[in-house]
Amino acid sequence: MTSAEWHSTLFQFIGLLLSLATFIGSVVAIYYTYQNLKEMKKQLAEQKNQYFEQNRGNLVFYISKNDVSAFHSLIIKNFGNSPAKLISLKITPDLDWSKAGQSNMDEFKITNLKNVFLAPQQHISSGFDFSTYPDKVFDIEISYETCGKLITEKYSIDIDFIGNLLTMEPQIRDELSALKNINKSITALSDKFI
Repeated sequence: MTSAEWHSTLFQFIGLLLSLATFIGSVVAIYYTYQNLKEMKKQLAEQKNQYFEQNRGNLVFYISKNDVSAFHSLIIKNFGNSPAKLISLKITPDLDWSKAGQSNMDEFKITNLKNVFLAPQQHISSGFDFSTYPDKVFDIEISYETCGKLITEKYSIDIDFIGNLLTMEPQIRDELSALKNINKSITALSDKFI
């Protein structure tokens, strides 16, 4: 082998090693690019889910004690930032007016409502007398549609616990209504502590 052939073979070998190193570098770069894209996709999915959670409708059924009468308010309210459509509401055990000492009042049951559209902060309310009602714990299943997704939530409500909640919802329009709300709040507080 002549010196020129030997240099040519050496340069070819060096070129082959450089090509191999470039190929390995390209494979490593492709791998890290793929990992980066996978992480970006994961972050985008998390942001999309977070955006949905912040902006979706959020229907909640709850029971509020009425200070003025023996009736409790049964309320379905949209606490979310988007409209929601109530698909169904199930209360177990079912509310039965005959157990509450009333008859012929089953015409309007809040559980009969279906496909009701609620704008953000809008609510539906009904009344029920729990003063002599034997059942105190209720399992709630509420299904609604918001932003193109069907959501079903399940939770329990204990009527005995409602009396221990302190809520204030003043609607102050002028000085007189402010004084009336202050008086009502003080009276409600004193009734709770007596």
